Amino acid sequence: MEVAEEKEYLIVVLLAAFVCVLLALAYLIDPKITALSLSLSKIGALAFGGGFTAIPLIQYEMVDRLHWLSTKEFLDGIALGQVTPGPILITATFVGYKVSNLFGATMATLGVFFPSFFILVLLIPYHDRLKGVEKVQMMEQGILGSFIGMLALVRYNFGRTSLVDIPRILMAAAAFFAIYKKISLPYILLAGGMLSILIYGFLF
Repeated sequence: MEVAEEKEYLIVVLLAAFVCVLLALAYLIDPKITALSLSLSKIGALAFGGGFTAIPLIQYEMVDRLHWLSTKEFLDGIALGQVTPGPILITATFVGYKVSNLFGATMATLGVFFPSFFILVLLIPYHDRLKGVEKVQMMEQGILGSFIGMLALVRYNFGRTSLVDIPRILMAAAAFFAIYKKISLPYILLAGGMLSILIYGFLF
């Protein structure tokens, strides 16, 4: 059992070394790519509670602080991410591509996913003990409560950017109702795309 654990930790160490080499290579190619990867690594490590908690963190880093994307471009990235697995965190790939094409997309994807991978692998042996600790549970509730407030601000910014006319407001309301009724997300996206083509391509 101990030999198996040692092999697992060795694999983790080798993967971490590989990531460090990639970051060094990225810095030589374009320092901005390394800054992008490290920023998204921080987000990947702090996005407790699922992908949606990463939205305000990515917006703050990429839109508000670094100004690498506009709010509209960030919203477009989230919309495109809905047709892929891991729709929220895969938005990091879109951000990376906007910043530095294919290599930027690759480094951004690695940056956002590797921290959670390392944390998961390292904490699995202690999961059963940690989940029963009252202070850990209290800490998690506080973190998730903070994210709710951050998500509210993100939703306000998205609404101010996107809901600029009556058709978009009506489509947003229809999408909300469809999700409430548990209609599959691909159907909602397909309907929204077709309505947009119809409304903005032919009527406006």
